[in-house]
Amino acid sequence: MSVFTLDVSEDSPKAIKDIYGSKFPYPFNKLIPPTQISNEEYHALDGISASGLKQARKDPKLYMKKRLLKRLPSPALEMGTALHEALLEPEVFQMSNYDLTPANKLKLEVMINNGKVMFDYIVNKTMNEYSLFVKDNGFIRKVRVDAYDPILGIIYDVKSTRYNSEKKFANDAYDLGYHLQSAFYLDTFKLAGLKASAFAFLCVPSETPNEPYPYQSDDNFIEDGRSEYTDVVSRILDYGETNEDVFFRQLSLPQWRLKQLQIVGE
Repeated sequence: MSVFTLDVSEDSPKAIKDIYGSKFPYPFNKLIPPTQISNEEYHALDGISASGLKQARKDPKLYMKKRLLKRLPSPALEMGTALHEALLEPEVFQMSNYDLTPANKLKLEVMINNGKVMFDYIVNKTMNEYSLFVKDNGFIRKVRVDAYDPILGIIYDVKSTRYNSEKKFANDAYDLGYHLQSAFYLDTFKLAGLKASAFAFLCVPSETPNEPYPYQSDDNFIEDGRSEYTDVVSRILDYGETNEDVFFRQLSLPQWRLKQLQIVGE
């Protein structure tokens, strides 16, 4: 059952109404293998995804204008993409397809090896890089799952991370919106009638000693993510021409300075 009671109205963004009212090129509520839809094709399709939610969490205008925004190449992103392909689609992975420095190539080789050593028991038994599209009230959900175990109902997400410390990764996970991602994926799978009992991160550090570790999202992490992503989706659907202004965040003094001022005040 949907967590939303939203409907497409005249106030909803035109792009959302066009998506919902047009013929979608892929079936709904069905896991589609990567042989039928490439990663590039998936990202070109309209619909709200977890990465889009993270973007709209900062500012809905970033989400609505994402196709117009440009991004510089990122060595970290290039390595993360290569790691995903090497672990999840080894049959198509070729190191030569990636623009890496000799140092980053060596680093990636270590990360791939360690990821396979620690997580091959998972990714060899899962459905990897499958896409899923689900109609919800007023919009289309879309996910591209790294790995999914249909028997246990576990959704896995491979993360390349700079953190060797599990504690540091956990502290950063909230700021990066991983709680939204966990809840959104689980809810989308359930809406499609698929088993979804847990969401887990398979973390592969990019810094020595490069020792991978797994994390499972707990109930509090997921529930908070669900609460926040439903609010973000509502802001996306409510976005209109009147929201073209830049969204200003409040810039305040850091906590250490506020404490100093309190001491001075005393």
